[in-house]
Amino acid sequence: MRAFSLVLTLSLGAPALAQSPTDLPALAQAARQSPRDADAQRAHGRALLRAGRFRDAERALQAAARLRGGGIEALFEVASVTFAEGDYRKARAACRALERVERTAPLTHICNARAFLVWNRAGRAFEELEAAAARGGDGLFEYWLALGDANRLRFEVGPAEEAYRRAVGLDATRFEPHLGLALLHANARRDADALAQLREAQRKDAGVPEVWYELGRRTPGAEGQALLERAVQARPQWTAALIALAEHQLADGDRAAARRNLEAALARESRNAEAHLALGRLLAAEGELDRAQVALMRALELVPNMAAAQIALGQLEEQRGRTEEAFERYGAAANLDPSDPSGLLHSARLAIAQGRDVLATGFLDRLLRVHANLAAAHAYYGDALRLRGDRSGAAQRYERALRGEGELDRARVEAALREVRQAPQRGPVRQRATAR
Repeated sequence: MRAFSLVLTLSLGAPALAQSPTDLPALAQAARQSPRDADAQRAHGRALLRAGRFRDAERALQAAARLRGGGIEALFEVASVTFAEGDYRKARAACRALERVERTAPLTHICNARAFLVWNRAGRAFEELEAAAARGGDGLFEYWLALGDANRLRFEVGPAEEAYRRAVGLDATRFEPHLGLALLHANARRDADALAQLREAQRKDAGVPEVWYELGRRTPGAEGQALLERAVQARPQWTAALIALAEHQLADGDRAAARRNLEAALARESRNAEAHLALGRLLAAEGELDRAQVALMRALELVPNMAAAQIALGQLEEQRGRTEEAFERYGAAANLDPSDPSGLLHSARLAIAQGRDVLATGFLDRLLRVHANLAAAHAYYGDALRLRGDRSGAAQRYERALRGEGELDRARVEAALREVRQAPQRGPVRQRATAR
């Protein structure tokens, strides 16, 4: 299953009925004991869906739909399994069941829109949503949730935010609009906003593996790792969660556990570029540089525009002492994704480490034209000016870094600021130059 490019519709109606995968044994027993109880079958199906057991979930929800008389809302819930699974053909087939009940019902059009979103066809989804609105669908929570997702796929931040807010206004107890807002903000590099929305989604419903995954991979340390372990426990075959957990373990120094999880991920999806990327990083950390390069090149072969793989290869070249090759890799990453500052930040860091302050400020000038308030960029600029002997300029940059946005080693920058304020100005200040 893909890594949640859509907000998954896991339930209709009261969220208290949406069951956590950790409830599965009790719910399975209840469903077996009460085979004619629609609510018992429905609760079991929802928990199976959250556990990623799509075929079993579909069967349970189909049984619930039959017991509930085959109503359109029950059929939409069956179709939601195919949306979560990411299977366009099955989604369209599931929506045809709604069409047989009532072709022009708003929920039928919303179902078709969801199917087109599985296929990443936002234009077709908008057509269906317009038809739903014309028939009164804009009074439905599911309409606004789907509209938010459709706008997010088109990177329309304002309309997506408005749609998700309208969904919250219709049902403030549901987690899905907050997960959608989190993914929207993450795509816009509004990391603090994304994290806040994920925590709100967690408050609304503490039993959602998608929220555990998204929150876990954005949360450092033990808290993030615990969330990812919970996600993997709920869905042992979930490749994206296995990779994210391995990356946490690698950062924590537990390379053996990271390797086990990456091997499990690759056994499930041998063509997963993210898994090859993470494996390459692990092998590089263990000093197996040749094997690391094979893994990283495999990631690039699978996804040629993968900027993160270029950065990892640049770091590998640094380990080998091949500075110019590292600059080339970082430059390739910056060109692949101009909105991502990582490539130019690595370039500036390496230039400073090499004592090349003019080259470093050139990279940073280019970076700051796009990310004017990026704290890390101003901190590196301070380092470059300090290297140059411009104590006053370095102090100004460090001060700007402390007021900036994004991740920053504040203790280091504060120490550097104290030092340049106390140190005497040395030598002439050279003029800056642009990047290579």
